[in-house]
Amino acid sequence: MNDRIMRALDGEISADQLTPEERAELQHYRAAICTALAPVQHLASIDVESAVMCRVAPEPGPVRRRLGAAIRWLWSPHALTVRPAFAMAGALALAVVISIYGSDTAPTATPGQARMVVQFRLGAVEAQEVALMGDFNGWRPAHRLHQIAAGVWSVDLALEPGVYNYVFVVNGNTWQLDPLAPKVTDGFGGASSRVAVLAPEVRS
Repeated sequence: MNDRIMRALDGEISADQLTPEERAELQHYRAAICTALAPVQHLASIDVESAVMCRVAPEPGPVRRRLGAAIRWLWSPHALTVRPAFAMAGALALAVVISIYGSDTAPTATPGQARMVVQFRLGAVEAQEVALMGDFNGWRPAHRLHQIAAGVWSVDLALEPGVYNYVFVVNGNTWQLDPLAPKVTDGFGGASSRVAVLAPEVRS
């Protein structure tokens, strides 16, 4: 059997493209194939696709189906409708949380009270400049300390009674806590010093 007859059996070329001798040989092979397949032609075909797919990709159980449906629901966009009453309740709850959290970090000074002079002092021998920032100035290094002795920096501020958090800024880029004041943390890895300014009647 030559290559042209093989291609004709495979359906790649038609019998008209063969020579008379090749067409005769092609008919001979087709008759032999039909004779060989005659005993099994009446049998039903065997479908193994479902069995193979079950082994390759088994049907997920009910838990996996529910989990997949939940993931698809969360990933797909949805149009949500919220009743105005629920929206107002949620906004009120958020405002309460913010006010409670803010009350722990914001100064507790009462406007209109008499101011008290507070001295902030830091020992920093290697410092070229020292600034002070905290609750009382919007956390900006707006107050510069003056060197009153070798390596001793100081500044006086008039503050209303209350509790204030603060840090020193050394050489413009290094935050330093006050070693003589209580240390407080913000819950996010940051820390600051704290000072309580008392009213005259409380101090007496």
